[in-house]
Amino acid sequence: MIISTPQNLLQEMEEEKTNFVEPGTLTIIVKELTDEIIREAIEAYLRLDDEGDWLKLCQFGDSIDISVLNKLDSQQRKRNSLIYGKRFDHPFETYLNFYVEDLDDITFFETTLFLTILTLIVYYLLKPESFDFFSNFVK
Repeated sequence: MIISTPQNLLQEMEEEKTNFVEPGTLTIIVKELTDEIIREAIEAYLRLDDEGDWLKLCQFGDSIDISVLNKLDSQQRKRNSLIYGKRFDHPFETYLNFYVEDLDDITFFETTLFLTILTLIVYYLLKPESFDFFSNFVK
């Protein structure tokens, strides 16, 4: 992990004659290099999750076999296609609050959806006000 100030990053780009900072090690950018600010920044990364998984991923991310991540991505896309349809816009997924843990759970989801729709249809047909339309039509 690298902890740097914006000024240091600018200086690095000037020295390397580039317009951007090269990708690489996780870089935490702080206003000043003081113990208090550095501790605050690292604690903010730790608060992203209970186990510090984000920092672990940054530390070991370059040693993970990419086929594992590709397999996870493929499984997630398959779940989304089953739930939302084949033309599902994956970036839109962040706005949705539905997740199927296992592909076997899709059966439960389909059954729940079917029963919900059936319940709405039966409710509409059995409520007395729904027949007012027919009585007005006959008059």
